[in-house]
Amino acid sequence: MKLQDLHFFYYYSHGKLLLTGEYLILHGAFGLALPTIKGQSFTIFYYKNKPTYLCFSTSSSKFLHWKSFDEKDQLWFEGIFQLPSLDICYETEKKTAFRLRNLLLKSREIQKNFLSNTFGIYVKTKLEFPRNWGLGSSSTLISNIAKWSRVKPHLLLEKNFPGSGYDIACGYYSKPIIFRRLKNEGPHIIPIDFNPPFKEKLFFLYLNKKQNTCESIRFFLKKKKDLKIFSRSMDFISSITQKIPFCKTLKEFEELLFKHEKIISEILDIPTIKETYFPDYLGLVKSLGAWGGDFVLISYRDGMRKYFSKKGFYTLISFDEMIV
Repeated sequence: MKLQDLHFFYYYSHGKLLLTGEYLILHGAFGLALPTIKGQSFTIFYYKNKPTYLCFSTSSSKFLHWKSFDEKDQLWFEGIFQLPSLDICYETEKKTAFRLRNLLLKSREIQKNFLSNTFGIYVKTKLEFPRNWGLGSSSTLISNIAKWSRVKPHLLLEKNFPGSGYDIACGYYSKPIIFRRLKNEGPHIIPIDFNPPFKEKLFFLYLNKKQNTCESIRFFLKKKKDLKIFSRSMDFISSITQKIPFCKTLKEFEELLFKHEKIISEILDIPTIKETYFPDYLGLVKSLGAWGGDFVLISYRDGMRKYFSKKGFYTLISFDEMIV
């Protein structure tokens, strides 16, 4: 393939963490979402002539060749799709190939001209964080596809996932956002400056397992049916979200998030992460997004690293290393 035959585009989306509003954000509560420094890049090459290595017995000469790499530059998925049908010609993992094909087809349903040109396409995606960290390998993919196809991201989300869309929104912003989404409306997003004066005492701890967001959402929706305090809890969580950016001291910040954890614990009828794993830790342990895995927010106390390493948790990242 000659260099002059190539045209390329580049997109990038940030990862995400949800500081406040988990679960209730699905029904209109305000949430404070934090885009992460690390995300996923997306490079698209359009070529005029079919590469010699694509030797398929088909009349079509146009293909979409997709390669996904992890943070160590290891190829974790490869697929080749015929254009314009997007029929799968080759894949290294069926579930991923069908999911990707579905996203591309849904994008074309919304944006009719997407993938209808006369060029072949090579796509390279590159994650900057481990796939099992739960920072948004799926949400950054959707964000990048939405940018590429020029589709409003929340429309693409509605056709594929049951979430609120805060994670997709994080892919578009380089600063924290207050996010709210009401039923039958698009997202309401307010970028804010969130630079707490005590941020050197805030850390993110990885719990050594990835939480399935879709399963967590289904669990919450089932719980909600018998909930009497739901409306009052929505107001409390929204109020906490609005107060958090204005905290001047670590104590004030911790007190608000302790209350937040208690409210969500009552709604889900399950103990907090702190009660389950770290009951004797004197600082804050705050779940971020779906409960049970991924990262939690930790506030510093003397002996913090030793405490968590003794319990088998070694991935501890500072606020400035994690958040844009």
